[in-house]
Amino acid sequence: MRLPLLVALVVLSGCGGRLSYSAAQKRATDKNLAAHDQLRDELYLEANGAPFEPILAVVELNHEALPAGGLVGLRPGEGLYAMPDGELALMTKACIRGNACGCEVSRDYKYLKRPDGTVVVVRLTPVVSVREIRVASCGTGCGQPAPPPLRSAARLGVQDAKAIRFVEGSYPYELVVETCAKPVPRP
Repeated sequence: MRLPLLVALVVLSGCGGRLSYSAAQKRATDKNLAAHDQLRDELYLEANGAPFEPILAVVELNHEALPAGGLVGLRPGEGLYAMPDGELALMTKACIRGNACGCEVSRDYKYLKRPDGTVVVVRLTPVVSVREIRVASCGTGCGQPAPPPLRSAARLGVQDAKAIRFVEGSYPYELVVETCAKPVPRP
């Protein structure tokens, strides 16, 4: 049983005790996923509802955001919209940390319907710590930029803002990034 541990220690000591970028990224991803799922399960218990996947609607420029006054839990960058049929839709602010290529770390939203008809929006926010791994060569930029995404919102199935409740929590998130002395632009 001690042989695999000894082999791992020898491999690590041969690398100067440092993990490779891909190994560090996999380890961080596994820890991030476990922390996310544990928090999600705790918040689901607190929310006491049945999870559902909302229908996504494109928010047109002529849709107006409802005043956020009185709606406890709406955060900066989020918006509550009344669709033409009166149903409320939540436009989220998912990106926590972005770069020139897009979003690196996202906030996660889950939706639950309670027996009393209220909707609970579960907001899972990562608290990011960055770990830099120095490599011999690395790329910079992202090549061809993607087109801007459509503004979309989650239809919540209710018409009254008082029927929406927010539950949130945060969890540790390790972002592993490559660094090098002379990055090469990506095509």
